Amino acid sequence: MRVDQELENLKEDLIKAVQESIRYKSVKSQQAEPGAPFGEGIREALDWVLALGRNLGFTVKNVDGYAGHIEMGSGELLGILGHLDVVPEGDGWTVPPYSAMIKDGRIYGRGAMDDKGPSLAALFAMKAIKDAGIPLKKKVRLILGTDEESGWADMAYYFKKEEVPKLGFAPDAEFPVIHAEKGMLHVAVSKDYPAMRHILAISGGERANMVPDACQITLEGISLTAVKGKLREFAFPNGVSAEIRKQEPLELVFHGVGAHGSLPQNGKNAVIYALRFLRSLSLSADENALLDWLLAHPCQGFSGEGFGITFEDEPSGRLSLNLGLLQMTSERLRFVIDIRYPVTFRREDVLAPITILATQGGYSVQVLQDYAPHYVPKDSELVQALLKAYADVTGLEPYAFAIGGGTYAKTMPQGVAFGPVLPGEPEVIHCPDEYITLDSLLLSARVYAQAILNLAQA
Repeated sequence: MRVDQELENLKEDLIKAVQESIRYKSVKSQQAEPGAPFGEGIREALDWVLALGRNLGFTVKNVDGYAGHIEMGSGELLGILGHLDVVPEGDGWTVPPYSAMIKDGRIYGRGAMDDKGPSLAALFAMKAIKDAGIPLKKKVRLILGTDEESGWADMAYYFKKEEVPKLGFAPDAEFPVIHAEKGMLHVAVSKDYPAMRHILAISGGERANMVPDACQITLEGISLTAVKGKLREFAFPNGVSAEIRKQEPLELVFHGVGAHGSLPQNGKNAVIYALRFLRSLSLSADENALLDWLLAHPCQGFSGEGFGITFEDEPSGRLSLNLGLLQMTSERLRFVIDIRYPVTFRREDVLAPITILATQGGYSVQVLQDYAPHYVPKDSELVQALLKAYADVTGLEPYAFAIGGGTYAKTMPQGVAFGPVLPGEPEVIHCPDEYITLDSLLLSARVYAQAILNLAQA
């Protein structure tokens, strides 16, 4: 096949492009500037990829730094939606997180799998089709977002200025095809407290959609000897540990295992283990009551058991709940939970039980983000075309399934998530030592090229 040969010719260029893109630390910053609404690192990454697209011979556009696109052809719009922003690197890396080191057939770095590698695989798939001279009946547009990991303000702005594709896919999840995405709620729960007797501060988590891999606690009026004894006795699972970082005031740091917030069972939440450890100490009655409430509700289970929202349906499976952030000062407690709920349920079904329990405990509830469920039938033309591309290129069994993660596919009436993680591959998104294998990168490019041809070839 001509496209396969063109991709083989582009192989080294694709690998180098992924490495170069990873070296931009495109983590969202609060220091917005004209043309850089989410910070300088993200702006630099977007500018670089758009320049690459121009050099590859495509038409490109930067939409005020919120997003950009790279396109070819004419006609009805086929959208491919990726993103260039990344979550913070977190702890636990064995390689520099922005080095883009190649080791044992893998490119390591934050964004390698989520979502710079797959986005560039789609770009080079477009390039291979262009170089092969294959005519298309649709305009193929790779849209590159910059706020996917935080709030999707990029897409809200971009689609006020540009056309929304009716049809397309997001290379930002798993193969074969994800035809249903659960609803997503980020909910903040807070309460004002008088100063506690022993707990001065608790701080854990960086983003709601990440399982916290670290939690820091500051205590006073607790014997150092007693804390050391409890640490020796406490049964931490593999991958979880605690250390005394400072003695006056007493400061402890708990280390867990990070994971994507839609898959809390794949991580080990440092905040939860820190709270469990605190409950083993001799604290005041008020402190014990606070810890008991937290452990009984946001810390209880992975499926909303603590709030009585263990919903489940056939198209998309069980609800998931991740305690992503918790901050406590001398005056206030605030935590944020990330909930992914099945496609046949409504926001109100999920929110009402949480609000009742929180109100009974004197807490206030605020919805920070709310994305409705998204569903495309398995027998649709889009899903079937992508399944055929996947099967033809990989030789693997094609099937469509649902996830708890939310992708840009939700922005399109007929949009699905499509790769790049193959069945059986480990989950490394949002984890330390994130990587994409060279084989997966190149295979993804081949699948994306065939998908584009199935949907857009004249």
